Amino acid sequence: MKLKYLALLSLGALAVTSCSDDDNDFNTGKDVTVDLAETTIRVSEDQVSSTSYNYIPVVVKGETNGPVQVTVEVLPYGEEPAKADVNYVFTAYTITIPAGETTGRFQYYPKSNDEMNNDRSFEVRIVDVKGASIGEQNSTIVTLVDNEGLIPVYYSGLAGAWNGVMESTYDGPLAQPFTIVTEPEGTDGYGRNITLVDFPASGMTTKATFSIDGVTQEIFVSIPSGQQVGTLNHPTYGLGKIMLYPTSGNSYTTAAYNFALKFNFDLKSGEYVQDPQYNFGALVSFDAGMMIYDAFSAMSFNRN
Repeated sequence: MKLKYLALLSLGALAVTSCSDDDNDFNTGKDVTVDLAETTIRVSEDQVSSTSYNYIPVVVKGETNGPVQVTVEVLPYGEEPAKADVNYVFTAYTITIPAGETTGRFQYYPKSNDEMNNDRSFEVRIVDVKGASIGEQNSTIVTLVDNEGLIPVYYSGLAGAWNGVMESTYDGPLAQPFTIVTEPEGTDGYGRNITLVDFPASGMTTKATFSIDGVTQEIFVSIPSGQQVGTLNHPTYGLGKIMLYPTSGNSYTTAAYNFALKFNFDLKSGEYVQDPQYNFGALVSFDAGMMIYDAFSAMSFNRN
């Protein structure tokens, strides 16, 4: 691979516009009810990051002429109850669903404890609704499935040589062999830390973290943006640091982001989890600014 742009690029700012409705007049339409969409949900206690949320879906039945506000309580459930802020984090207990909308959601994320344990559960129950009435399905049981028992097989099984095909946004498909290195059992990084050698290009070394979904047994390797993976000596700008950042077209952002690689449970194949907004970008940072080294819109991996 080679430098794609000789001109230094400026930071691509991402503008986000939001609006809010300060109208406190809730729905007055008749025969409107609110239910939780699912009676039970099973999720892995481990996941890529604390910004990868899970959701409790809410359904509004009937025509509304104003917003509907829903409040829930979260309770321990079963013989192995999950504890709030220890086993999971619930981000908000009240949501407002705008007029005309038929769905909403509460968001939470589980917290892994890196220990083998039984599955844990908690109950989400609707306790108050404004602008509607509580429907018959007012409770969801969420079970956090333990994943630590899967780590010895799948974490160690990722180690070794892989063949990658990287879909460069500039050069098309590129073959790129790389090696996954895991930490020895008994060390602090075992079951979590991963090093990818010659990834995303030859001579680069990328740090990542391992996780496995205890429900689907899908394996994820999470690569944090902002890390240096190599160096490049430019004839004009001198020595630059090769960094990983999300890119979109000819712009990029230095906002914190995790690129996710998903490997199948057979430990023989995998792929980059594509983001509709960003590509996997490798950029070179010089004192004078930043330039794109390459960007990838897709990747697939197979065993050597």
